[in-house]
Amino acid sequence: MQSIIVSIIAAIFSVGYFYLWHTPVQVAELSPEQSVEMATEQPKEPLSETKKSPPTKTQVFLGSVKSAVEPSIAKPTILIDTYITSGPKEGEVIEDKNQVTFGFEATVSPETTQNRIIFETKVEGFDKNWQETSSKQRVIILPVGSKEYTFWVRAKINNVIDKTSAGRTFKINISPYFGKVKISSADYQTSSRPSLVTLNTYLGEEKINITGWQIRGKRGIFIIPGGIENYNPYYNPVPDENIIAKRGDTIYLSGAANPLGRGRNFRPNKCLGYLTNYYNFPISLPLNCPKAKSEEISHLNPCCQEFILKLGSCKIADYSNNLKISTDPECVAYLNENFNYAGCYIKYSQDKDFIWANWHIYMNTNIVVSDDCDTLYLRDQNGLLVDKYSYGRSICR
Repeated sequence: MQSIIVSIIAAIFSVGYFYLWHTPVQVAELSPEQSVEMATEQPKEPLSETKKSPPTKTQVFLGSVKSAVEPSIAKPTILIDTYITSGPKEGEVIEDKNQVTFGFEATVSPETTQNRIIFETKVEGFDKNWQETSSKQRVIILPVGSKEYTFWVRAKINNVIDKTSAGRTFKINISPYFGKVKISSADYQTSSRPSLVTLNTYLGEEKINITGWQIRGKRGIFIIPGGIENYNPYYNPVPDENIIAKRGDTIYLSGAANPLGRGRNFRPNKCLGYLTNYYNFPISLPLNCPKAKSEEISHLNPCCQEFILKLGSCKIADYSNNLKISTDPECVAYLNENFNYAGCYIKYSQDKDFIWANWHIYMNTNIVVSDDCDTLYLRDQNGLLVDKYSYGRSICR
């Protein structure tokens, strides 16, 4: 009896299951269009496991299963820092040279970074572009004059550049004549000679006015005055001409007084040696006055010709003890007209080589040059350095 009841219950459940899952959709509840779609729709095939989207690297899998996409390894960030180790200080004014040298270094993090460090430098106000170098130093020769510059340096490695360049601002303040006129020697005063400073020029076709320049030592200062380019024997007031230095000139500055009168600084010429017969020149003059040629004196009597040809260069004719000459009016007149500075000047002053390539300047003081260790400074009219010269014992240099 019990088995019959179990069988009936099982049958009821089977019928109910079939009814629930296989009952057709009521067509009356659907629109005509929906009815068509339902009638024509084909059942879709379920997706298999192999068509699933791959998990992203953020998916987490349980157990020992690893991520389908391995995470990338981040490269370490390279940090580079550039700094200046030597050279002009910030704001420094350089007055004694136009060459500067900067040293620089760089640190890199991490320290294990491979490849060599390269530096790029630039002088603002001088360079147009960055200058690349593997050296840790740069020597720069800047134009003379007065100008401010800024030196920049930055390091780079593996295409990584220090974005904060190291820099220093400085100023070159030297004369535009720097290197064009130089002090070549300085002799101090002794019992037998005055002090003497010698300058030499290194010019092209340029001419330089040195009137108003100053030369200074620890004992004193001298300002270069005016001078006489062409010393006239007939008219020589206190000169107001500027002293003009040219290519190849040698300029002498003596501590003695001027034998021609205070302020009468001059260029020697090939006749000026005649004045040594009357004056003592502390700066020696060349005794190479032009001599008479035989054809020029052929009209004079033989005794006069012989006397003239035997005369020393730049010597005034002394015929007082020679009756054959002193009693010959024509000979005496020729001697007096030609063998002295005035006669020589008239005859030869138009020659291209009449004036010599030097200046004789008399300072009338020995305070500039010391008999001890010292440095002389030559400055132009604006007080800018032209040259400096150290002298004395070797320990001073």
